[in-house]
Amino acid sequence: MKKVQERQDDRRDESYRRLLLDRRAEVLSSLGVKFDTLAAMGRVAEEDQAQIYHDEFISLSLNTLDYQQLGLIDEALDRISGGEYGLCLACGEPIPRKRLQAVPWARYCVPCQERENLAALNGEAGSPELAADL
Repeated sequence: MKKVQERQDDRRDESYRRLLLDRRAEVLSSLGVKFDTLAAMGRVAEEDQAQIYHDEFISLSLNTLDYQQLGLIDEALDRISGGEYGLCLACGEPIPRKRLQAVPWARYCVPCQERENLAALNGEAGSPELAADL
């Protein structure tokens, strides 16, 4: 019976690993597209530069979020390798399967994530990356 459970856990982990790797590939491919689009525009008239600078700012902001998500994905892949995937880092309880399917890089169960987000909003100690979990 124990071997059956281990095989099911291995299949579940492999399914999440594929989800994470697919999302990682999507994020990595989108990083280059943002800058390629701006670079392809070449020289622009002076009156258009404000819009270009704004677009660059938005692109850099999105890249920052993408890099944060990559970090969360890599952490989740490490937890799979370490056999700790699917457990809330705050309380140690299992993270519900529906949450992991929606956000496979989630580090916290919903109640702990909500507490962390509230703490971050109130300026209390907490990770600035937690908002990316939701």
